[in-house]
Amino acid sequence: MVKSIIPTCSRCGAFVTDHLEPAVKKEGQITEGKYINNLWVCNECLKNSHSLGL
Repeated sequence: MVKSIIPTCSRCGAFVTDHLEPAVKKEGQITEGKYINNLWVCNECLKNSHSLGL
């Protein structure tokens, strides 16, 4: 039920937030990201888009 209120990455669908506690980060079910232009994007997708020159 909690996962239904956590935003998802607009590119890959991963659960994303702008800040994670170390214990939660270790679990790996939620990733860190940014809210850009009214969309959540995880840091992994941001990194991939920058390496592709997007």
